Amino acid sequence: MIRTFLLGLLGMTLMTACTAPSAERSKSTTNDADAVERVIMARRSIRQYTDRAISRDTLQRILTCGVNAPNGQNRQAYELRIIDNPQLLQEISDAVASDTEVRMRRGASTIFAGAPCVIFIARDTTYDISAIDCGLLGENIILQAWAMGIGTCCMAAPTRMMLQSKACAPYLERMGFSADYELLYCIVMGYAAESPEAKPRKYDEKIHFVE
Repeated sequence: MIRTFLLGLLGMTLMTACTAPSAERSKSTTNDADAVERVIMARRSIRQYTDRAISRDTLQRILTCGVNAPNGQNRQAYELRIIDNPQLLQEISDAVASDTEVRMRRGASTIFAGAPCVIFIARDTTYDISAIDCGLLGENIILQAWAMGIGTCCMAAPTRMMLQSKACAPYLERMGFSADYELLYCIVMGYAAESPEAKPRKYDEKIHFVE
């Protein structure tokens, strides 16, 4: 009888030990999901920035999240170049404007919307889905930046103009992308000087379940 009692007590103890952590994990997972959802739904594309610089430690944390994005065969088929020197960004913008038709955003000082920091992303042209890897990388960067109070905007127009501009060639060379890599797009970032409203999404038109 004592043996039966002890075995029962041991069983209850093991059940409690297994159930408690499981409940804690479940609660933690729910909290994480809520936090991720809040960041995704609150994020906005920012096109007006303050002059406040982003610290290199903050940038490193954001970029680390970027390169931990999923990617095909773990090839990490991208390269990043970060410019957080507003004077250099102004020089690049002026070079592009000198020989390429440029439409500046209203009130912007550069083709990068006047942002104090720009992340340039190049893709591996030898890998057919490298552009997808670059997109996944960028999404991680954008969401982590927003979670840390930093606004971003994903832009392709500035990089197109840079590639077309002869005056910009020395700056592209200075970035030093590897052979077989080409500049694809950029993410401009900084502390927001605006609070735009969310634009409508076409949920009913875009999402369909296939039975």
